[in-house]
Amino acid sequence: MNNNVHIEAARAALARAAWVYGQAPAYGQEAVSDLLADLRHFCAVTGLDFAACHAASVRYFIEETGGAS
Repeated sequence: MNNNVHIEAARAALARAAWVYGQAPAYGQEAVSDLLADLRHFCAVTGLDFAACHAASVRYFIEETGGAS
């Protein structure tokens, strides 16, 4: 999967989150932070380990980009 697909998946998640809140899609730092907080709530309720998910996401990002930020 190329990075454009990953970017579009993130953009879609942000847009969907805004839709659920009845807001227009936003793609800035606050929207990303809000989505991450929502994912933390989701993990807490479902028993998933957010820290483990975050650590895995860091590994995936490094593998997919060679560590570029």
